[in-house]
Amino acid sequence: MAYAFEKLPQLVDKRGKLPRKGSYSKRTKKITDRVWHHSLTLSHLGGSDAESFADYHVSLGWPGVGYHFVIEPKNKVYTPKGKRARIVYANDINLRTYHVGDSNQFSLGICVAGDYRTEKLDDATKATIDELQEALVRDGIGQRDKSHQEMPGYSWKACCVFDYQKVFAFLNGEIISNTSPKTYVIQEGDTFWGLANNIDGITVNDLIVANPGVDPKKLKVGQKINLGKAKNAYTPKKDKPKKAQETYKYPLPSGVLSEGNKGENVKKLQRALNAIYFKCGTADGIFGSKTKDALSRFQMVYLPYEVDGVYGPNTRKKLQAVLKSKGF
Repeated sequence: MAYAFEKLPQLVDKRGKLPRKGSYSKRTKKITDRVWHHSLTLSHLGGSDAESFADYHVSLGWPGVGYHFVIEPKNKVYTPKGKRARIVYANDINLRTYHVGDSNQFSLGICVAGDYRTEKLDDATKATIDELQEALVRDGIGQRDKSHQEMPGYSWKACCVFDYQKVFAFLNGEIISNTSPKTYVIQEGDTFWGLANNIDGITVNDLIVANPGVDPKKLKVGQKINLGKAKNAYTPKKDKPKKAQETYKYPLPSGVLSEGNKGENVKKLQRALNAIYFKCGTADGIFGSKTKDALSRFQMVYLPYEVDGVYGPNTRKKLQAVLKSKGF
């Protein structure tokens, strides 16, 4: 079967040509979700391409690159419609690749190379995202689009940061309205953080205040929440003192910790890492290889330019932010 996305002039088929060590298994479920990622690597750098991602994923013990498509902003292609970012077709869409945990069986993985916490999408990349999404819809591949953090178990992950829904209308100039309806029915994978991130003018705290009977950590599919009164529902208290570390569910130690350290401070670090799914085993107070590995994996996601397996001020600050985003 010939797909519309395969006819895009900016697409390069590299299935079977990227670094790999083994093979992914075939899907046992139909694709329902097109999941959008970004790489947390600056788009212009040498490592922001499909081949580099494949090298990294193989080093993690994966069979190959975890995405089905990689959009490379640094590699531009001149097409009849103008300049576009290159698309690498990395894995057959019928393979269950590793990119979104327990949802891999029914999810298609698309990664836009770049760190959009600090960068902005250029027009050639927006056009490519728009055209690829349109082609996938036309092909009937997936029923909906979601960002990484909107999938079950990933509400803690700030990915993707760019507004992928607006980009889908980039070429025809349509404006996607973010005006919120009065109510919203919770879908699989929804979180207050994900909803607030996609609705202009509404924060997580606004949603909590507007829905006093709803536990944001226990949302249920089909549950109805109030959006109509959410905007500006939360009023922060002036000069609110900072919460003491000891009052948090997972208080973090100060100072520097590294492999070989022992004690209560190491236990605190281990409990915090386990809480946000960077598992390091039992919190035994011994900073061994498992703790260093878990901390390094955390840094790869949140501090990609400071991956040393050492706990210090920057790691502490980022770890606290992630714990807070999960409600701890």
